[in-house]
Amino acid sequence: MSEQSPKTTSLRVGVLLIPPVQLLDASPIDLFGMLTPTYLQSCGLPQPLLNLAIDVSIHYISASGPDTHAPMTSSATLPVTDGLDSPAVQPGNLDTLLIPGPDPNLVPDQAVLDFIRAHRNAAATDFLVICTGNFPAGYAGLLDGKRVTGPRGLLPKLKEKFPAAEFVDRRWESDGRLWSCGGITNGLDLTAAYLHHKVQKELADLVCAMAEVGDRPQEYDSSRTSSTLWFVWLIIKSLVKGGNKGKSSGSSTSTTGLNTDKRQGKKAV
Repeated sequence: MSEQSPKTTSLRVGVLLIPPVQLLDASPIDLFGMLTPTYLQSCGLPQPLLNLAIDVSIHYISASGPDTHAPMTSSATLPVTDGLDSPAVQPGNLDTLLIPGPDPNLVPDQAVLDFIRAHRNAAATDFLVICTGNFPAGYAGLLDGKRVTGPRGLLPKLKEKFPAAEFVDRRWESDGRLWSCGGITNGLDLTAAYLHHKVQKELADLVCAMAEVGDRPQEYDSSRTSSTLWFVWLIIKSLVKGGNKGKSSGSSTSTTGLNTDKRQGKKAV
């Protein structure tokens, strides 16, 4: 578990975009935006709650550089504010670096891996690794010697690729400055826990209550075995229904072809 740190009064947060990025993996960044005076004031909250707010600067970082757009899932794009060499996001200038998940089959460019390593070596940045963000983090050596977690269905692959890490089957995990989580929306649970570690408890409580996140336990409700069995059962059901659909589709195509041949005065083959 992470050591307790003094509660911060401001945050500089980077989001490392390695396209294509899972849109939901990046959603926890909005919890950081909700910490700010601007957001809380827009909610019409009483002054004692507004006094809890902190300043947060957010940088969207990509190798493509500023004034470009990073491809996300669901045909979305996200404006990039900073490149890997932008002064504002160099080691020592970010308190937190969020790494949302890219394609798990992608090996990032060396420049991206060097960027991650530089922040690790500076020992001034907390890492929030979401879902398949474990892969670029692993390639950069960020996971080595750390207790981490990842998407349940990909844990065997992660263990094989990054044997120097200790993978556990939990919703989220922290080890020093490294915070990691399971699949997709577990990033919200991870970030809720991180905010309670990083900022004043009352502010973290307020934001999590407004967003209705952070109430799921760190441990999963079901074992990985039962989760795997459910997935296998879903595959079997899909095969059965998919087979019926294929027969129906084939029958429809055959009938259509026969009718077309009749209209053309040809014998169907």
